[in-house]
Formats: sequence, structure tokens, C-alpha cells
Amino acid sequence: MNRKTKIIATVGPSVQTKEKIHELIEAGVDVLRLNFSHGSYDDHKNVISWAREYHKPIAIMQDIQGPKIRTGIADEGTVFHPTEKVDITNSKSISNSSSLFINYENLFNDIKIGERVFIDDGQIVLRIESLEGSTMKASVEIGGELRDNQGVAFPDSKLSVSAITTKDKEDLNFGEEIGVDIVAVSFVRKAADVKEVRDIVKKGIKIIAKIELKEAMKNLDSIIDEADGVMVARGDLGVQLPLEQVPFAQKKILDTANYKGKISITATEMLQSMKSSFRPTRAEVTDITNAILDGTDAVMLSAETSIGEHPNIVVKVMSSICEEADSNNHYSSMRFKTLSSVDTFATSLAKAAVQVANDIDAKAIVAYTETGTTPLLISNYRPSAPIITFSAKDLTLRQMNILWGVEQTKIERFDTTEEMFEIADSWLQTNKNFKKNDKVVIVAGTPPNQEAATNLLRVMKIGE
Repeated sequence: MNRKTKIIATVGPSVQTKEKIHELIEAGVDVLRLNFSHGSYDDHKNVISWAREYHKPIAIMQDIQGPKIRTGIADEGTVFHPTEKVDITNSKSISNSSSLFINYENLFNDIKIGERVFIDDGQIVLRIESLEGSTMKASVEIGGELRDNQGVAFPDSKLSVSAITTKDKEDLNFGEEIGVDIVAVSFVRKAADVKEVRDIVKKGIKIIAKIELKEAMKNLDSIIDEADGVMVARGDLGVQLPLEQVPFAQKKILDTANYKGKISITATEMLQSMKSSFRPTRAEVTDITNAILDGTDAVMLSAETSIGEHPNIVVKVMSSICEEADSNNHYSSMRFKTLSSVDTFATSLAKAAVQVANDIDAKAIVAYTETGTTPLLISNYRPSAPIITFSAKDLTLRQMNILWGVEQTKIERFDTTEEMFEIADSWLQTNKNFKKNDKVVIVAGTPPNQEAATNLLRVMKIGE
């Protein structure tokens, strides 16, 4: 595979059949995202079933909704005009041009005078001027039409709302039942939010923290330490932060994830114009390329595939952009970085494997893994050689689909280290991308078939 950056596609009405799911995978999708803000349980269950029928492992990422703060029903024709005053309440009522209902029970505890209220991703902006009993008085800074059930954000406020709702807990239990591989957690504010999800899901499920709040940026290090990876969720992040700060927030998130040896995903509006167009804009191509050069493991498509007019074409375009960016070798600085990892022995061995592979012009780095940790660490050093991974665990094989540059193969379990070398040699000899006497670097943990630390590095010639 020439493309090393992985592609995540969101499932929705545009691809809600077995044939269309398989076409997406054929086009280049590595991970299917199930957005639990939409769709029924039957819809999500069907997608997993169809993906499992495909002839190669495909990862399933469950994206849980998180707390949704919204307005309620609005009178038809409700418009807020700049400088006008609006009463805000959390007592259930119909909104109009002078009164706004917001469904947040801690509204009067959490929101302070002078803080802003964003409605519909900042299309309408209010600023709190006073608190009077069960009503807040706000001034309209940016006006607009208020529609029913619009999203509300408080970019200046520290909210006490739990990141995990009752619906999320039910969805997580269902996701475990149907066999999701990865869980993306929305509106993470602190590391404890990630831990709460980890306490619910079964051991082995990878947890991705979506960084989309200003508070999450302040707690970035501890959040990434607790999570298996992060998503740069630029939609809500662009509401919480001034838009001109989003590119720098993206770079900081990706740099921190890479430094800590964690999975990284860049998302939101990557090919937004292709919801209807057959070609991307120049800015979109540049945006994707820069995310890859910044070190993202994966790029994510949202509306482009879920409700877009031609999702397969979008995936093919994304694949071409990724392949071109990957082929321009800008990763040399990442090969010599130091990962901030608890397991310094494993990270040192991963770094050594990449260095040795580079020095001897190895045609591949072969990694045996039970959990996917070894390939992740190797991947974070961005080797020129492909990373070939062997595992007997289906969950691990699927999860590795999100890792940059990793190609995975299922094997039967073996008993000895010698068998391990024989399996690698046999597979490489039958693969058309390799030939006899090609050098490869093998990385593994011994004894075999245990979740042991990576402790073995060997250089081998194919066929010897």
C-alpha cells in the first residue's frame, strides 16, 4: 500500500447498504465511523455486520453523542437583532424574539455575567448582562433567525455538565454488544471524562478523546495521557476558539499526541465542498496535506460520505491526496524524536528498529503484536519501510487499521520464537512486494502469545 495515512468515513443515509459499505472500503476506507447522534441501533448493527463480511479487517469507530445543550421550540419567524435584549431561561417554554429557552439545568450556576452564548455554531451570539432570579438578561451581539432545537455553546464558561450522559452509557453498552473496536468520546473536558468511559467499555477497546472545547485544550496533556488517542474535532473547536487559532490548536494537539506515542485523527470539513462537487478546492487539498505533514495518523470524512452525493469519489480523492503527501518524505524529524512513554524500553526498541531499518535499507519492519502497542510505537517514528504486523487477535487486527503505515495480517498462534521467524519468512517469500535476500527488521515480545513487553529486535534476510 503506497498510502500510509488512514481514512475514516462516517456512515449515513448515502451509504446505508451492504453494497455501498463494501464500495467505500474498496475505494480506500480503513475505519467506518458510526455517529450515535444519528441512526438507529439496527442501522449501526447492520453496518458492523456488513463490514465483518468483507475480506479484510475493517475497524469500527463508535462516536458517542455526549451532552447536547440546545434551544427548544421557537415561534415561527423568530429573529434576534443586534443590540436587542433577550431573556434566557431554563424553564421549559417556547422561544420568541424576546425570550430564549436553553435546556441546561445548571445554567444559572455555571454561566456568569459577561460570558457569551453561541447558538448554531456561533451564527447567533449573545452576551450575558445580568442575572435576575430565574432569568438571565442578554444582549444580542450577532443576530439571526432562531430555529427549533439549535445547538448551544458557552465558549467562555466552565460547565459542570457530565461528559457522559445516560444515552451515552446505553450506547456504549450496545456498542460493546455489537463489537465496536474504537470509541470516540465527545466534549471531553478533562482526563476523568475519558476514564469514565474506560470504566464502562470492555478491556481492549481503544478510546479516542475528541478535542473540541477550550477547557480540553487547557487539560490536553492529562487527557492524552488517559486516552489511546485524540481527534482534532475542528467543528466545535472553531466555535470555542477564534477561527484563526484553530490551525495552531491542531498543530499543538497533533504534536502532543505524537510526542506521547498516541493515535491522532484530524476531522471536520476536510473535503466539505465534495458533498456535491466532484472536485475538491485547492484549500482543501492543502489543508489535508498539512495535517499529514503535521503527523496525523488518520483523516476523517463526515458529511462528505454520510450524506454526500458521491461518497466513493470523495474517498478516492482523499486517498490520492494522502498518497501524494505520504510519498513526499517529510518525516525525517519524527524518526529521531523521543516519545514520552511510560514503557521506555519498548519505545527505545521501536526507535532502534526504525533507525536500523533506515541504515540497512530494510524493505519492511515486521512486528508481532497482541495488543497493537508495538506497531503504534513504530508507526509514531514514521519509518520509510512499510510496517507489516502479524497478530492472531481479530480485535487487534481491526484496531491497527487506524495506525499510520501499518499493514496487518492474521496468523495462527505459535509456540516458539523460531516458529515466529519461520512465519515471517514464509509470508514474505510469497508476497510479490518482496524478493529473496531482501533485509527486514523483526520486532516482537517474547515469550510468544503473551501481552509481554517488546524485547526482541532481529535483522533477517528473506529466504535464508
